[in-house]
Amino acid sequence: MRTLLSFRSGYETYVRDISVVFLLLLPLTVSNAISIFAGHLFNFADLADVAGKFFYFSNLLIGIYPTALCVITTYYLSVKQHASPMVVVPYALVMFIAVSLSNGLIAPSGFPNNPLAALCSAVIAVICCTAFRLFPLDPSRIDFVRDLYKQVAHFFAFLLLTYLSSNAVTWLIEESHQLRQDIALDPLTFSGGLAYQFILGLLGAVGINGHNFLFRAKQQLYADTQLNIAAWQSGDAPLNILGQGFYDAFMSIGGSGNALSLLLCILLFSKERRHTTLALSAIPLVMFNINELLLFGLPVIFNPMLVIPFIFVPLASFVIVYVTMSLGLVPPAGTTVDWMTPPFFSGYLATQNSVAGVMLQLTVVAVGVIIYRPFYLNYASASRLDSRSLFRNHEIERSVLTSFLGDVTQSMGGYISKHDVSRRVSRMLSRGEFVMYYQPQVYLNDERRVAFESLVRYRDPKGNIVPPTFISDFLELGAINQLDHIVIDLVIADMKTMPLDRVSRVGINVSVETISSTGFVDYVTERLNFYQVPAGALEIEVTEEAILDDLTQIQRNIAALQALGVKVAIDDFGAGYASFPHLLKFNFDKVKLDRSLLLNTKEERGQNLYQLLAKISEVTGCSLVAEGVETLDEKTFVQSCGINICQGYYFAKPMPLSDAQSWAMDVMQHESLS
Repeated sequence: MRTLLSFRSGYETYVRDISVVFLLLLPLTVSNAISIFAGHLFNFADLADVAGKFFYFSNLLIGIYPTALCVITTYYLSVKQHASPMVVVPYALVMFIAVSLSNGLIAPSGFPNNPLAALCSAVIAVICCTAFRLFPLDPSRIDFVRDLYKQVAHFFAFLLLTYLSSNAVTWLIEESHQLRQDIALDPLTFSGGLAYQFILGLLGAVGINGHNFLFRAKQQLYADTQLNIAAWQSGDAPLNILGQGFYDAFMSIGGSGNALSLLLCILLFSKERRHTTLALSAIPLVMFNINELLLFGLPVIFNPMLVIPFIFVPLASFVIVYVTMSLGLVPPAGTTVDWMTPPFFSGYLATQNSVAGVMLQLTVVAVGVIIYRPFYLNYASASRLDSRSLFRNHEIERSVLTSFLGDVTQSMGGYISKHDVSRRVSRMLSRGEFVMYYQPQVYLNDERRVAFESLVRYRDPKGNIVPPTFISDFLELGAINQLDHIVIDLVIADMKTMPLDRVSRVGINVSVETISSTGFVDYVTERLNFYQVPAGALEIEVTEEAILDDLTQIQRNIAALQALGVKVAIDDFGAGYASFPHLLKFNFDKVKLDRSLLLNTKEERGQNLYQLLAKISEVTGCSLVAEGVETLDEKTFVQSCGINICQGYYFAKPMPLSDAQSWAMDVMQHESLS
């Protein structure tokens, strides 16, 4: 059962990802189809010059499609993996262009023209950049040079990987040529054509564009077809039955798997209203041989019941068309037509303006409907039964238009949301600046002592101070570690200007990701040494949530920090996580009681709990801080519990560095005068 659920989850993720990428590229694909259709219409109207412009535009869109596929796939996957697209996209383009140039995978227009290489480059680039978690360079940071050299080293290593990948592609191309010869994959022969069409269908059934995978074979088919057509037109050779026009006009009517037959099958025989809605929605795309909505909407891919006709309908069509043309009932395809040319119109053009070509396409579609019918009806019946089964809530079993579009919309919404977050974070890193505010911690029994907790703020280009609502953006983007490093650098730099002989300690809050990272202690050590700030003046505050994450690494980091002399406090204690055992496992120097505990002290039960927690110091030996003290009554109660250190608005709000320094000086002077 668990294995089945795992497969379903992986399947849904796979379908969702390729669906999102397809939808992002859909405007380009549809624009190409419209350009081709408009070009043919202007040709019929004897406006060759206007038609030529539309065909030129179509060729341009076809040329940039693989590059757009590379960029969009990289952008989508990098955002999904919380990596910066600004970093990852150049990596993918470098690999895609290098592999294409070194292996001759270039279109006449000069663009790299292998979509499979584009997809592989995108995936490899995302894996490499997420494995080492690179961030955009920030020239304003003091460690900019170090980060620059790290990224240069990483990029150089990626270039070596690109070189190896290019050689691997060269080897694969050579092996594929040999494999083609071994299995006689020659689309210009009857047996080779059947094998070629079978492989295309098999790849399409798992969501891979077979034409991309067999790109070299398709290139050779096109070149051989052009030579044959030229020889036929000059009277030097008969016109071959099998050629590019044969496959484009008759083997993909409505898209791979002769999807127009499946669409008509649904419209004619479906009792599922949702399937009918899906088919009606897919008509505008299928008429331009774009069938992804059907493939992902039913779905067809990885669906054994529909994969069988998806593969075998084109094979049956192959035999029907080949035999019909061999008998001379329909003229062979004497011209190549673009794969996006609408059905029936393509048959007319391919067979030299012959109505017989249209009739042959109609026959092929009708046979396809007959073949699809029993498989589709069984699938629809199984879907109705499964809707009442254990898996009724799973997307595979409820694969209809609403669920498909809903899933993709959700993914697109998440993608767009992360894109907006990425833009906000990038804008904050490149404009404005992060500044630190400091809130005092007052020692009730010794007012000559004072400590501070640092709190990050953002000053926008207009000088407005933005509260720390942006922290959630860094968390969502997976860049909170970078923000923590910025904060640590700013605080330690500020500490160098503080009167540390009077300010006993400055605390810094760190996130789960930062406190559990292996390089955290080294970074803190390097910053302390760089600014020549004593380690004993620094305090790292860890939330209860953080110590529930990676106990082993956190324990090592806390021990290493304390060995340096850095104090470690547990922050927001009692805010909702049952972590009392951690007070014994970790040797914390300080425990900060969350304000939520103080809010309940208006009742006797809350007072008893707070008084009980105040005894923690007697067991652990650590000092206690009462957070969120805002009134005199709260201060008096906390003091009656034996807690000596308080923090809250009753004493002072968070303030900029200059005000914090003045506040500390005023406290010291007031105490000395008294």
